[in-house]
Amino acid sequence: MEVLPLHTGFPARSHRGYLGLSAAYLVRGERTLLYDTLGFGEREGLYARLKALGVSPEEVALVVVSHLHFDHAANLDLFPWAEVVIHPAELAHAEAVQKNPLRDPACLYTLLPLLKEHRLHLAQEGRLLPGLFLLHLPGHTPGLLGLLVEGVGVLVSDAVKSRFDLEGPPAPPCLDPASALTSRKRLMAFERLFPGHDVPLRRTEKGFVAEAEGELRLLWGGQEACLRL
Repeated sequence: MEVLPLHTGFPARSHRGYLGLSAAYLVRGERTLLYDTLGFGEREGLYARLKALGVSPEEVALVVVSHLHFDHAANLDLFPWAEVVIHPAELAHAEAVQKNPLRDPACLYTLLPLLKEHRLHLAQEGRLLPGLFLLHLPGHTPGLLGLLVEGVGVLVSDAVKSRFDLEGPPAPPCLDPASALTSRKRLMAFERLFPGHDVPLRRTEKGFVAEAEGELRLLWGGQEACLRL
């Protein structure tokens, strides 16, 4: 079983909102699976990134939607041939937000018609494929899905946003902080976590540590700056 980062995340914010980009991962096993599809700003280069990893976009047979927030699910429509895996609670949440966007402004309820055109796999917690197990990790949203990859670790999305979300109150936005803390406590038992907005984290005797530096390059007018964490 192989996990390839389409992109890892970066844990930072600006005065305008999210500077920290999200993570998405390819899992290559019995079938090729994509866990999350990144935000809209990364749309143009998504196919190119797949090809750079040696994967044709058409090879992606399954897309696991961790949750329907704009920075994780925005490019789902780029994979119309794929089966989409989503928790029923997340679908119900989007339907509720459609009636009242104030419930969760980050939710892409506009994807609901598109989802109904896909081959939907409404999945609770449990085995998805050999070596792959879905984990229901509610709190950040009601139907957030993690993915346990045997021998590798757990793709957790925003159940643990970053190394800065390992203790204290859960990082905002969070619809149900009590459930989020329960989900986070559950994840602390695993050896390796792949957060939604950071590089992979590995558990040591002193707690979880980042496996690499998070890096974000900023480009403007021929100039370049690089932020590292």
